Amino acid sequence: MAEIVGIGCAIFDMMLVLDRFPEDDEKTSARDNKVQCGGPCAVAMIAAAKLGVPSAFMGKFGDDLYGMATKFNLEKYGVDMTGVQVIPGEVSPLCVVLSNQSNGHRTCVGGGGKPSKKLAMTEEDVDLSLLKGAKYLHLDGVNPAAALYAAKKAKEMGVKVSMDLDIKSGDCEKLMEYVDILIPSERAALDEAETDDIFEAARILQEKYHPETLLITMGPEGGLYMENGEPKKYPAFKVDVIDSNGAGDVFHGAFLAAKVKGLTDYEAACFASAASAVKCTYFGASEGAPDWDTVEKFLKERL
Repeated sequence: MAEIVGIGCAIFDMMLVLDRFPEDDEKTSARDNKVQCGGPCAVAMIAAAKLGVPSAFMGKFGDDLYGMATKFNLEKYGVDMTGVQVIPGEVSPLCVVLSNQSNGHRTCVGGGGKPSKKLAMTEEDVDLSLLKGAKYLHLDGVNPAAALYAAKKAKEMGVKVSMDLDIKSGDCEKLMEYVDILIPSERAALDEAETDDIFEAARILQEKYHPETLLITMGPEGGLYMENGEPKKYPAFKVDVIDSNGAGDVFHGAFLAAKVKGLTDYEAACFASAASAVKCTYFGASEGAPDWDTVEKFLKERL
C-alpha cells in the first residue's frame, strides 16, 4: 500500500549533456545523452520509492513511445501505477533537457503543440482507493481540477496534502486552502509574495495560506523552513555538480519520505537537501535519486 500518492506531471525527458550552451547557428556534439521519466510529481514519487517508502502515481499517458517509456520508467523504480490510464492514439508530452557542464545549469524545452484534453485528469479519474492508508498526497499544480478533488477527499480521509509550487498559484488558488505542506521554489515564493526579500516572502506565505509546514527551496543556498512562526535556514551541501535537473523534485520526494520515517521538519529538510545534493552528482533526475543508506552516509560525512 502506497504511503505517498502523487497527482501531477510525468513527462518523457530527452537529456543531452553539453560542454557549454551552443551559440546561434552553431553545430555541436553532446557529451552524453539519456532518456528517462521526468516531471516534478513523477520524479518525486520515484525518489520516495528509491528511499524505501511505497509511492503511487495517478495520471494518463498516450500509448505512444513517449508515454510508454515514461510509464516503464516509473514502474522500473517500483512506483504503484494502478491509478494510471493509457489512452490509445494520444501523444504524450516531451521535454528536451540541455545540461550545461560549464556552469552546472540546465535548460528545459517542452514539446510543442497543445496538450491533449484526453490526457487531462478529471475528478472521475481519481482513484480514491489509493488514498486509503496513505500518509501524504503530493501535488504539483498539473491537472488542477483532479488535484482539488483529490485534496478535498484526502482531508476527509486524514491524509496530509503536499504542494510543489514552482510558479505563482494562479489556477491553484482554491487548492492552496487544502495544503498542509507547502514547498515553493525561491522564485515562486518571491513572485507569490510580491517581494524581493525571501525571509519576508516566507512570512507572507505563512500568513496567507497557513500551512502546517512551509519550506522554501533555494538551490545551492539551502532553503528556509518555519519554526515558531519565523523562517530559519536549513543547509545546502556543496558537491561537484554533474546535472542539476530534477534536484528540486528529488527534494520533495525525499522530504515526504523522511516525514513518513518520523523525522522533524528540520531533520527532513536536511535529509532532503542531502538527497538533492547526491542527485546532482549523477546524470539524470530518476537515475540520480539516491537510496536511504546513501543519503545517511552522505550526511554522516558532512554533519
